[in-house]
Amino acid sequence: MHKNSLRAEIRARRSLYWDSRGRGEEQVERDALTAHFREALDVFGVTPRSSHPLAAFYPMEKEPDISGILACFDPVLLPVLAREEGTLLREPRWALHSRGDELTRPNPHFPAQSRAPIREAQALEAASVVLIAGLSVDEAGTRLGQGGGWYDRALLYKDVSAPVIACVFDWEYRGKELLPHEDHDIPVDGVITPSHFIKLGIK
Repeated sequence: MHKNSLRAEIRARRSLYWDSRGRGEEQVERDALTAHFREALDVFGVTPRSSHPLAAFYPMEKEPDISGILACFDPVLLPVLAREEGTLLREPRWALHSRGDELTRPNPHFPAQSRAPIREAQALEAASVVLIAGLSVDEAGTRLGQGGGWYDRALLYKDVSAPVIACVFDWEYRGKELLPHEDHDIPVDGVITPSHFIKLGIK
């Protein structure tokens, strides 16, 4: 199946799931994602700290809610995708977000981002682990994103020792059902869902 067809199918299922679950389920899901992320850190032998922080993302509506994970770490590197007036930045940028910093959302099509000073793409080199969004992942580590290629460009700057972990819903981990793969796709090292942490490949 073509990538765009897969994206449309997954987004439609996310919408149905999002509309059907209750508040209690949301909290259970947040707690489970946090527990599985801590399991991933143990498996990879990683401990984020101020000098080598977690790089993550601020979840948008209908994405797995990793706010529980974000609350466990301070500071956190968050993507900066848009300028204050809402126009898209050409190259990946980051902000080292601390708990006292404000969040802003200058463009409704992109996630909230920190008002902390913007850092160049090379800021990702300091990250000890990178937690990224996605629509689907297979057992080979191929990740299907939203289609903008932001992470493919951003991940070029990470330290080679920093594991990349994708976060998706349970049904979005495809296992042996492989996703379309292109040469520029950077594989992930693990995946967390509300039910599992799965280490992929050899790290």
